[in-house]
Amino acid sequence: MFKFIGKALARLVLTREARRAVGRRVGGKRLQTLTGKPAAQAAAEAQAQAVVTPDRAELIRQAMKVRAAKQSILADLDDETRAKLVATAMRALLNEGRKKE
Repeated sequence: MFKFIGKALARLVLTREARRAVGRRVGGKRLQTLTGKPAAQAAAEAQAQAVVTPDRAELIRQAMKVRAAKQSILADLDDETRAKLVATAMRALLNEGRKKE
């Protein structure tokens, strides 16, 4: 699962050349940088630092906290209450585009 997520994120963040470098091998081994990381990983980290500014990183952290809080609330619901909540949400989504008469 983590490989799938990693590949999906790589397609969003990495350039075509960086994606090609991920699969590049030299002498049967992956191309390594001086730090021991694969070259593509080092390129991805450098590119990610340019994309994710400190403000954006803080917004992402806050969003993750909000999501975790919502998940904990939903996890504490009993089955009957969760079923009622799902039914209410489905009704609201299905009636979203209709005019009230």
